[in-house]
Amino acid sequence: MIVGIYAEGRGDLAVITNILKGALGIDRSDMSYRVPEFELDQTDLSTMPVEQHSSWTVVKKVCEEKTLIDTFFDSPIEQVSFIVIQIDTAERHLEDYGVTEPVKTRDIDLKEYCSQLRSKVVDKINSWHDDLDGDKVTYAIAIEEIDAWVLTIYDKGNKDTSIYSNPKKALNDQLNIILSKKEKGVLSAKAFDKYDWLSSPFKKKKILKACMDKNESLKLFCKSLTAFKQEE
Repeated sequence: MIVGIYAEGRGDLAVITNILKGALGIDRSDMSYRVPEFELDQTDLSTMPVEQHSSWTVVKKVCEEKTLIDTFFDSPIEQVSFIVIQIDTAERHLEDYGVTEPVKTRDIDLKEYCSQLRSKVVDKINSWHDDLDGDKVTYAIAIEEIDAWVLTIYDKGNKDTSIYSNPKKALNDQLNIILSKKEKGVLSAKAFDKYDWLSSPFKKKKILKACMDKNESLKLFCKSLTAFKQEE
C-alpha cells in the first residue's frame, strides 16, 4: 500500500506524515512524497519564482496539469491506496486561488465557518482537476495555515486554534515560551526536520484525538481518513 501526499511544502509533508501514523498507523515507508518541488524538473524550477517552489500555486499547477497525479494512480509498480492533497487557506483571497469566505453571521459559529470554508476549498481543488477519483482522494485543508494544527499540541487554551489569523506567529510565540534553550534549536532546522519534531506527538492516537478537539479543520481531515482505515 502506498499513500501519495501532494503538499505545499516540506514542513506540511512532515505534519501530514505524523497525522497519518497516528490516525491510520501508516509508516513513512508506505508514503510517497509528491511535493511539487521534488517532481518538477530543473527547467521548471529555474523559471519559477523561488517563493513559489513550495506554495499553493504549485499544488494548483499539479492539479491543473493532471499528469503527476494521474500517472501516480496508473503506476504499474506502486499499489496506490489513496492520495492526500494539502493546501492552506491563508491565500484564499488571491485571484488565482479565488475562494470567497462564508458569510459570517450570528448563526454561524467558528466550527461551521471552518467547515464551510473547507468545503469551498475542496470544490476549488476539484475544479482544478475535474477527474479526481473521490474514493481515493482526501483533502488536508488547514484553515489559515497548517501551523494552526501544530499549535493544538502546544496551546493550552480551550479555544479552537483556527481563531488565530496568524497561526505561524502564534505557534512561534508559544514555542519561545515553553521550549528549553536546547529545544529551541529545532526552530532553525530545515522545514521538514522542524515540523517533524514539532508534530511528532500526532503519532500517538490519544494525543491526536485530543488535538482534534482543538481545531475543526484538523478534525475534519482526520475524520476523512477513517474511510481508508485498514481492517485489523
